[in-house]
Amino acid sequence: MSLVRSLSQSENVKEREEIKKELEKNFKECDQNMDRLIDTHHEDLSSLIQAFSKIYTRITGSREKIKDIKGKLRSCKSLLHCKRDELKRLYIEGVEQKQMLALLEQIDTVKEVPQKLHGYIAKKHYLHASEDLVNALTILEGDLSGVEALRELRSELQDKKEQLHKKLVEELQKHLYIKSTSDAVRTFCRQGSARYSARGLSATKTSGVSASIMGGSVFGSVLGTPSRLDVSGLGRNTYQKYLGSPARARTLEVPTAAHNKDENVYEDLTETNPEENSHHYMALLVESLNILGRLPDAIEEVRSQMESEIFAIVGRAAQHVLDSAYLQDQSQQQNTPRLLLDLLQLTFIQFRCVVQAHGCVLGSLRKVADSASQPYGDLQLYTMAEVWSKIQSVLQEVLRGYLDMEHASTNQNENTAKFSETDALDVGLYFAKKKPVRPKKSMFRFEASRHAISMDSYLREQRQFGSLNNLDQSTKLQETKHELVCAPSAKNITIVFMPLSKFIKEIEDGLGCQCTLHEFITDYIKKVFIQEVQCDMAQRVDSAARSMDALKFVTDHEMLKTLNLQRPVLQSACSIEQCVEELKGLSQGLPLYAEQFLTMVVAMLKDYKETCGAAYRDIVHPESEDKRVISATWAKDEDLNRFLKSLPNWLNLVQQQDNKVSDHEETPEDIRARNVKESEKLIEMVGDTTLPKYEILSDVRQLKTLAHLQEGLSWLAQRTFYMATCLPTASLRTPSLSENVMDIPPVSENIVQSLVAISREFEELGELCLLVLHLEVRVHCFYYLIPLAYQDNFFCSAEDVDTDVQVLKLNRDISAIEETMSVSLQTKKFKYIFEGLGHLIASILINSAEYIKRINEFGIKKL
Repeated sequence: MSLVRSLSQSENVKEREEIKKELEKNFKECDQNMDRLIDTHHEDLSSLIQAFSKIYTRITGSREKIKDIKGKLRSCKSLLHCKRDELKRLYIEGVEQKQMLALLEQIDTVKEVPQKLHGYIAKKHYLHASEDLVNALTILEGDLSGVEALRELRSELQDKKEQLHKKLVEELQKHLYIKSTSDAVRTFCRQGSARYSARGLSATKTSGVSASIMGGSVFGSVLGTPSRLDVSGLGRNTYQKYLGSPARARTLEVPTAAHNKDENVYEDLTETNPEENSHHYMALLVESLNILGRLPDAIEEVRSQMESEIFAIVGRAAQHVLDSAYLQDQSQQQNTPRLLLDLLQLTFIQFRCVVQAHGCVLGSLRKVADSASQPYGDLQLYTMAEVWSKIQSVLQEVLRGYLDMEHASTNQNENTAKFSETDALDVGLYFAKKKPVRPKKSMFRFEASRHAISMDSYLREQRQFGSLNNLDQSTKLQETKHELVCAPSAKNITIVFMPLSKFIKEIEDGLGCQCTLHEFITDYIKKVFIQEVQCDMAQRVDSAARSMDALKFVTDHEMLKTLNLQRPVLQSACSIEQCVEELKGLSQGLPLYAEQFLTMVVAMLKDYKETCGAAYRDIVHPESEDKRVISATWAKDEDLNRFLKSLPNWLNLVQQQDNKVSDHEETPEDIRARNVKESEKLIEMVGDTTLPKYEILSDVRQLKTLAHLQEGLSWLAQRTFYMATCLPTASLRTPSLSENVMDIPPVSENIVQSLVAISREFEELGELCLLVLHLEVRVHCFYYLIPLAYQDNFFCSAEDVDTDVQVLKLNRDISAIEETMSVSLQTKKFKYIFEGLGHLIASILINSAEYIKRINEFGIKKL
């Protein structure tokens, strides 16, 4: 059109010709392109035209057919309208027949359900059994509810539903508390021989209470498990063996603690042992209970029976421990605290398994609770905190029995007046000296009567199994009653404290807060056990050190061998050392309370030091102040004491005590030279004064008591100093015994310094006793020999040259002292007492010669 418009508007002929030529050229090119395209697409165009022709033909045929069908439908409609009543009747009869066939099929299916249930339950395929039972009851209570002939079957299935519910709960309880712990019990029984043989070796080592507390056990590897229990979801690979064809497998989602909605479990009817995988089996049980619609009841039953089932675990564990000890023929192991340690370790392992099983069950329950199709509304689940709470409650009841807490509480009430809060903080107040209380004598005693015997039996039984204050308490104690693996005792806490502390830490890590068991143990130790220890130690100190005959009893030969001593020591010192070792063992068994026990040690040793000091003063100051024993006065004099300790014989004694003895054999001249200064000093102090008898210790028994006191104090000083070196401190400045440091938390520097100071005080008092014995022998020489110079019997005849009476008395006295000291003191101390005595006697006689008034040759012979 634009070209035509250009031609019509243009007036130039030439321009028109050019436009015309260009138009012809374009038409020619268009014709050529058309020809080329027709040649190229000739076949496609032909097929397209043919297809269009066919389609058009079919559409035309279809229109004719539709028109024919419409006509036929109109004629059919008119015919059906004529017979509509008969057709309606036939339709209704067909529907009724179909419904009757369906009901008959349902009846046949329902009649087979009891037999199927029996087979499923026998093979423990509870998921299939629950679904079939619920489906059957739904049918019977729905379309077949009006069939009277099925009433008995309906009742039977309802009973079976109740029985299945009980069976499911029973199976769930069994897997929660028995199946889950069976591996731990089998391991315990299998390794029993190794455990007891290892104990037999460790029993030969007498390392105090700590050896029995920290000894190895068969559960060492098991207790090495992480403190946080892994109750995460189970992997899909665990359940691959349950996968099968849809015809014989039903699925449900795995209810794990991780709550993964994508994981499924299967109940495979071909599985011969569905209980092999306990977690999967418990998930099936939960789903089965959910299908039955009894999940809230099951949760309540699990919650209500939780405590009794945990008590049953403890009872079975106790029986296993006793059976293992009996089968190993370890009669010496039975009824020992070590069995209590095994009991707790076995129960701890089982409790961990129970907690893990409850975690799996709770995962399944949460899955059901979060399901949109669950009919329970807000399903009330129990929590892991409740499980841990029940475990702690059971452990508290068990510990009450084994720690004899009822008897302890009785003693605590009796001793309330003795122990106040202030007394508990200041232990020294309790160990301070008290006036002796005269025991009251009763006119009549009834302990042998029938009533008293029966009452004693009753009280003993009550102490063993707890006080039956009310019906609930009685029921609970009846559940806890099991054969005790060892005798109830408060000291059992030292055996169980360390494993209990580890288990408490696991509980607190799981709960994220402090648990009640921790508070229970802490209150018991602080308010009961420590006070009992204080009372017991005070009584033992009273009986050992404060009786009238405490200084008369020494250790026997067997005890000397046990203590590796050469000479006997006071029985009271041995008893005090045993108390110290027990408190040391308690510090290692209860490391968190080590400082309190060590404070008791300091108070006890201070008290015993005061007792020994009082005993020493009673010996050396038996009468008034102006009638003192001269040897004690000299030994107490600081200048003379320093002088005596600077002499070679004392230094030689110190070297012998430090095992620095020279191999050089001494001659009499060396011994005489070493004692010259001492003899001269003593002669200078006495002069020509005649000593009264009250200034010497004439009773050899008193000297023997001093010797025993010296040995006991010296030994106790060494033991106290060694204990001080074994205590860890914050600075850890320990002497050369650092490898023997006790495994307890660092104690305060004040306790270590107090022990070192007490050790030094023991040593100083022992040295004072030794100096008194050393000087007393020499004072006896002055007492008997100085009066000889003032006698006139040195001018005598040949018939009067017999030994003087004073010399005979001195000889008997020295011999008696020597005989006593030889069995009471160590050889090096005995040597220190009697060494240089001959030189002193000679010096006394020589210095006394100037006081002899008359003497002849027979007197010289007599002298």
